[in-house]
Amino acid sequence: MDIKENHSLKDLERLKRKIEKQIEAKKTTKEDQSALYDMIKKDHEIHRREDGRKVFRGVVDYLECYVNGLPPVAKSAFYEKFGIESKRGRVTPELIAEAKVFLSQGKTLADTANLVGVSTATCQKIKKGDYDS
Repeated sequence: MDIKENHSLKDLERLKRKIEKQIEAKKTTKEDQSALYDMIKKDHEIHRREDGRKVFRGVVDYLECYVNGLPPVAKSAFYEKFGIESKRGRVTPELIAEAKVFLSQGKTLADTANLVGVSTATCQKIKKGDYDS
């Protein structure tokens, strides 16, 4: 039905009611999620370390736990809970020396990280000299 054409008032009223029903149907199916914001914000603030610092870098990290179906815990606590060892927690002087040997041989950071068993970021720090004492 084209509105520019001449239609009876009855047809236009019927069309108006049809459009209003469609608008109302759209409004009722859409949930108002803004009500959840305060609840999420308060729950996010609960998760703090003993010294007062935040456990999560941001709300996105926090919400990622819920999306993945996990309780919101810090990554370190999560690793601890499931017995996963952090790659950065294993940096020893022997490991640093071994990584320096591989890097001096011309291996890439990723290759060295895989051979030594640490993260690429840790290899970058070794190469940069952050672990030199």
